[in-house]
Amino acid sequence: MPTLRDHVTATCSQAREVGAARVQPRSSPLATSSCLTALTTRCYSPGQFEKAYELGSLHAHGTDGRGTTITIIDSFGSPTIRNDLHAFDQAFGRSAVPNVPADPAILHDPKLTVIQPAGKVPAVNITNLEWAVETTLDVERAHVFAPRANILLVETPTDETDDVQGFPEIVAAENYVITHQLADVISQSFGSTEASFPSARTILGLRSAFENARRHHVTVLAASGDDGVTSERANGSCCLPSAANSWPSSDPLVTSVGGAELALDNAGNGTAPDVV
Repeated sequence: MPTLRDHVTATCSQAREVGAARVQPRSSPLATSSCLTALTTRCYSPGQFEKAYELGSLHAHGTDGRGTTITIIDSFGSPTIRNDLHAFDQAFGRSAVPNVPADPAILHDPKLTVIQPAGKVPAVNITNLEWAVETTLDVERAHVFAPRANILLVETPTDETDDVQGFPEIVAAENYVITHQLADVISQSFGSTEASFPSARTILGLRSAFENARRHHVTVLAASGDDGVTSERANGSCCLPSAANSWPSSDPLVTSVGGAELALDNAGNGTAPDVV
């Protein structure tokens, strides 16, 4: 069966023809120290997150997502997500590479269901390949932090960009999931600058899924954004010169989740304070 790496390799051969950056697939994980040498950046394995966030003790006491379903919603999704998740679990669930700690909690694949309630998604291509990578990251990391949770991947047929585009389909898909009682948590790793919407009324018209979630006691999460106190311009470039918020993380019925940059050694021990 093809994997996302095969799609990346094939698609990047097209991308090179239009001047896009070349992607070098790797067949096995790299230790953090090796990433710094080869890629000049830090890369972390699930086992390192287990150590850094003390997930092992939580999972040992049953706080591992069991009995719940996490819905992950992404534009287009990924055609190879099942194989990629299995390969991820096997690669990082066992200690097969020196200095890459194992995370046995993810050795067993979760129940993964994929639906497209807002319409059939197009085939993967150079335009939507980035969403396939995003989807894979979202699903794999949800499994790391809640290894016993079921995962419902909801794929939508329209690109979500920094304006209204894509959100009507996302809202319709989320309402379907909530009304049919398919999830306990909805995770959205995307957002658009509030200033990019035509008006406040436009945003208010897209809140029906969150109001529906409140009625059905479904938790809704959204990413706070990648640009600190500001956000992208309407054309996707960085950044606005003043403070700006990202929707849907700014909605009162949504829990906004921010990120941090960790400094970990190969074992997952912190070597410096986290940076928000």
